[in-house]
Amino acid sequence: SMATSKQSISARLIRGMTLMELMVGLVIVGMGMTIAIPSFQGMLARNTMATQVNEFMLSLLQARSEASKTGRTVSILGKTTATDFSGGWCVARGSPANCTAPGADVVMSFPPLVAEASLSLVGGTVPIQFNSLGGLTGDSALDVDLCHASQPGRRIHISLVGRAKAHKSTAPYAADDPRLPAC
Repeated sequence: SMATSKQSISARLIRGMTLMELMVGLVIVGMGMTIAIPSFQGMLARNTMATQVNEFMLSLLQARSEASKTGRTVSILGKTTATDFSGGWCVARGSPANCTAPGADVVMSFPPLVAEASLSLVGGTVPIQFNSLGGLTGDSALDVDLCHASQPGRRIHISLVGRAKAHKSTAPYAADDPRLPAC
C-alpha cells in the first residue's frame, strides 16, 4: 500500500499541473500586477520629478560657483525664453547671456524636460543672474515652479544670497504660504 501511494505521488508530479491550477495561478498574478503597476508608475513619476529638481538645483550651484570663480555675472536662462526652462536651459557667462547664439559663453547646458513637466520662473521677466559674490543680481528673492501633470508640484526658492531650497506642495504649509508652487 505504501508503494502504491508513492507511485501515485510520483505519477502526479510527472503529469504536472491541471488547467484549473494554472488558471488560479494566473488570476493571482494578474491581481498582483493590477495593484503593482499603478504604484510603479507613480514611483517613476516621483523619481522623474526629483531628478528634474536636482538638475535645476545643480545648475544653480554651478552658476553661483562660476560667478564667484570668474568674478563675472553668470546667468541661468531658458533656451526658448529666458524665464521658461521647460524647453531646456543653460548656465552662461555674461549679462545678458545667451544659450543659443554662435560663440555664446555657455558653461553647462541642460536638455528639455520630459513627462509633461513645466519649469518656469514665477513672476519674473529676466533670467536668473548671479553676481561675483554668488548672490542674485536683483533686489529680491526668486521662485521657480516645477509642475507635472500627475504629481504635486515643487517650488525652488532662491534667496538673495543665492542659496536655493526646494519645497514640496505636499508639505504641511498653510494655503497661502509662498513656498507652495502655483501648480
